Amino acid sequence: MSVLLTGATGFIGRAVREALLAAGYRVTALVDDQDDAGEVRAAGADPFLASEEDTRTVADLALASDGVIHTATSRTEDADFIAAVTPGLLTSDKPFVYTSSLWTYGSGRDLTEKSPAAPPPAVTWMAETVQRLLADDGEGMRVVVVAPGIVYGHGQGIPRRFVDDIDRSGAQPVLPLIGDGSQRWATVHVDDLADLYVRIIGAESHDDDVYIAASGASETVAELAAAAAHPEGATVRAETAEETAARIGSALAGVLLLDQHAAADRARERLGWRTARPSLVDELRAGYLGAPGDPAWG
Repeated sequence: MSVLLTGATGFIGRAVREALLAAGYRVTALVDDQDDAGEVRAAGADPFLASEEDTRTVADLALASDGVIHTATSRTEDADFIAAVTPGLLTSDKPFVYTSSLWTYGSGRDLTEKSPAAPPPAVTWMAETVQRLLADDGEGMRVVVVAPGIVYGHGQGIPRRFVDDIDRSGAQPVLPLIGDGSQRWATVHVDDLADLYVRIIGAESHDDDVYIAASGASETVAELAAAAAHPEGATVRAETAEETAARIGSALAGVLLLDQHAAADRARERLGWRTARPSLVDELRAGYLGAPGDPAWG
């Protein structure tokens, strides 16, 4: 089977690329430049140097594939890409797998795929895109939405902030919290997330669907920060929501201050998906470094 993949050199897309190749899929990766093409080719995938807005080319690539995985979701480019890929997938039963975010559900301690959308401003566009894709009067292609929690692993992703934000200028290193730290983050390791995409592509279902991807862990942000501070003997300093917004920007603060928990029961029950990688707490306590060759190494 062959898969058309976007974002194949990004944090999530790279992991999906490697998981697909390991599972025996042929991967065609849309790339923007020769450097990305070289990385993709070296990994064993087929690069296609083209713009996602090249409607005819992308439609042909989708038609030639057995499914499309879109990890390079973008406020400015999604509409063009979806319009381009649709003609190749109409009435084909080939899945179009769209990467959304658990953030689109807003705060909630028991979030499921049936929870109503309540997106903060930073991801309103994403919730609206998902709504259009899943609408009953859509274009007739099979749509599967993946809504991951905060993705971590290999020293990358948003949890990298816990390491990078440590103030080492004084005698005592200090890690500022995101808010007061009482909120919980639903998290998922990038390699576990990649396994979910492979399972979706290989599933026999012909229906539209949504899958939350989260490990089920329920540590507070304060607990995560304490784990990150431990290797350097740093202290943790709480902030008000306003202080956090001023430090990291109101858009990012609006999503990182969400209080979320989800168990991802649908993916476990329907696809047999399980999380097997180390927890975020364990990775942070170990210093949150990637392996040699990873972008965050060192």
